Amino acid sequence: MTKKAVLASGAVLLGAGSWGVLWYPLRALNHAGLSGLWLALLMYGGAAATSLLMFRPKRGARRSFGIWLALAVLGGITNIGFVVALLHDDILRVTLLFYLSPVWSVLAARVALGERLTAPVVAGIGCALFGVLVLLWRQASLTLNAYDALALLSGGAFALANVILRAYPGLTLQTKLLATFMGVVVIGALTLAFSAPALPHTHVLPGLIAAVAGGLGIFAITFLVQYGVTALPVRLSSVLLLFEVVTAAFSQHLLLQGTLSAQALAGALAVAFGATLVAVYGA
Repeated sequence: MTKKAVLASGAVLLGAGSWGVLWYPLRALNHAGLSGLWLALLMYGGAAATSLLMFRPKRGARRSFGIWLALAVLGGITNIGFVVALLHDDILRVTLLFYLSPVWSVLAARVALGERLTAPVVAGIGCALFGVLVLLWRQASLTLNAYDALALLSGGAFALANVILRAYPGLTLQTKLLATFMGVVVIGALTLAFSAPALPHTHVLPGLIAAVAGGLGIFAITFLVQYGVTALPVRLSSVLLLFEVVTAAFSQHLLLQGTLSAQALAGALAVAFGATLVAVYGA
């Protein structure tokens, strides 16, 4: 493995691992009075500000505005849905439902790009979907709550964004980052405007912490993941991204002292194994 590949792999692992423990500061700020939408708006607003300070528009940006807009919308749905679901549902459950995204990516690429499905990919899709059924099975019935649906929606939006990036491989890293951050800001602001919620019942300090954490932390871990994904083959980066599931499971157990039931463990293993098959053979 080349030095560049080692650095890129390390970047993906560090970024994915950071996403796996992000739920803890998010919940702390939520307990301080910031709702999911306000949290997303402040944190990604900080990340967008950092991105604007660091990057300058390049020539040809206007020609790719349509692609940029699509990535922004999908980025907004992805991150707002994931943040809100993490605040209200089981951490590992949300993470696993989100990481069905390789399955949706392969299916979307089959429809939009005409990519063929191989036997291992079909087997992986079946295994992952079986794992989801196991995870969602509660008291002899298949139950999908609103936050489960948000996690699935955010993973689906992430998958569609990946298909766009596959169709347009020449997009710059700054384009991907700024589209993601601005998408969260605009969609979050519009949602707050139409839902007309009251201002957060909190002091100024938690809001300031959220904005600074976004400008430094969210920007940094998103940059690490995007850099690594851009530099590595899709099949390798997709598997490395599953490290988020590992850190989410361990952090949930250590910080909340939660335990996995046999049913949850079986569903988790099926989703992880199926997603890995899809990532390896579908890239």
